[in-house]
Amino acid sequence: MSRATRMNRLRLSIGLIVLLSVAYSVSVTTWWRDRHELKAVTAANQSVRKTLGEMMVALAEKDKEIDRLTGSPCRVGERP
Repeated sequence: MSRATRMNRLRLSIGLIVLLSVAYSVSVTTWWRDRHELKAVTAANQSVRKTLGEMMVALAEKDKEIDRLTGSPCRVGERP
């Protein structure tokens, strides 16, 4: 093999190593960003679930109160 051929292969190898290193860095960066976004969305989802659960409890309490008041002899808006 001639010296020029070996130099061309060396340059090609170095070029491929640099290209693959850059591609790997980009993929790791993208993975890290997506992972961070997923954590943020998961935290927001948990917050929404908690709030929704609290609202459902409050609505159930209001339903019980309405049922209790509906059965009382003095209803709002009715004439005796």
